[in-house]
Amino acid sequence: MKSLNYLVLTLVAACVAPSGLQAHIGYSGRNFGTDPVSMTIGNQAASSAFGWADATDADWGDSHRGRFFRFTLTTRASIMISVTRGGSGVQTGVAGTFLPAISLFAGLAQVAPEAAAHDSSTLSIASRPDGAEGSFRSLTDWSIGNDDTYNTKGDPTSGVLYAARLANFTYIGHRVDGTSANYGNAAGIDGDGVADGSVTASFNNLAAGDYSFFVGGANYDAQSTETGPTYPTYAFTATVQTVPEPSTWALLALGGAALGVALRKKLRR
Repeated sequence: MKSLNYLVLTLVAACVAPSGLQAHIGYSGRNFGTDPVSMTIGNQAASSAFGWADATDADWGDSHRGRFFRFTLTTRASIMISVTRGGSGVQTGVAGTFLPAISLFAGLAQVAPEAAAHDSSTLSIASRPDGAEGSFRSLTDWSIGNDDTYNTKGDPTSGVLYAARLANFTYIGHRVDGTSANYGNAAGIDGDGVADGSVTASFNNLAAGDYSFFVGGANYDAQSTETGPTYPTYAFTATVQTVPEPSTWALLALGGAALGVALRKKLRR
């Protein structure tokens, strides 16, 4: 059973956490599965127009101002991720304005039966600088904690089934819709140069393992007008595709050439 001191710390952490950090990270309806060849998930929405861009600055960002997706690779592969605004997700923000951004990480947040991770957990707060807006970082490694998972949900007296822990995310890369005019002036951001509501990122030669990618808004200045606690939502569609390695393309080309030669020989007979 938790000690009284730990319970008090948990309650204090929840009370002092910035507004909007009470949601939890999950992948429900956002799992692209194992070795995805080509798959699209269209009924998604990001909470705010700034969630990705805000996490590029010195005070980090709220991990819940966007959406997390996952996939698993059993062998090395190159992956292309595309995100386009619109779709069947719930939209309360102004249509045709969302500018998406993608960050890919090796690693997963805690999944059931463990308690879900959230920015206001005691471990999350202890693992980031004072004054940070949340645990998420768009351009580097980061971590986030959960709470103890009890034998009986919500009942600390039932004993701890899984102890609270940090989930660690190793940064792989990113891609952003638009230019610094919308995503801000943080160093090293890879924008696609056209703020048109669509962005595609390619990640080559990824090792076997579990991956998470975050999709959020790339309008840095929107945080001054979208102040919560209820944020506008923006619908988007995400697609993951496996990109054949050059050797595969070469084999396909050789196969096509051989077929062409065989057909020509047959026609000459």
